[in-house]
Amino acid sequence: MHGTSTFPKSERLQRGHQFRHAYEHGRKVIGPLFVLYAVDSPPGQPGAGTPASCAVGVVTSRKIGGAVTRNRARRLLREAYRLNKQKLKANLQIVMIARSAINGKRRQDVEAELLRLFRAADILNEA
Repeated sequence: MHGTSTFPKSERLQRGHQFRHAYEHGRKVIGPLFVLYAVDSPPGQPGAGTPASCAVGVVTSRKIGGAVTRNRARRLLREAYRLNKQKLKANLQIVMIARSAINGKRRQDVEAELLRLFRAADILNEA
């Protein structure tokens, strides 16, 4: 299944320096379920190049809970992003840091919060 509904490796942040760049230079928006950092992609990095490309990284710490809980939080955030990535501006790097309030939330709740934070960070294509 290829196309806009997949989440390929080229759309993921994988290196520490990519996360640090987002932390140091990105717009930070804090929500109850997670914290969002959004920054324009530097040339040659994931999220730069193709017209509607973005790269995303998800961070979950042990404060959230055990491995099962952290993995569920990561899956929720990635799925909410995947379903709404076509609404974003081009050439972005996004880091989402899950907070413990995400435990027990449904995908719809996470998705609504994600869209709210996207609007607050001014990275939605409202065209």
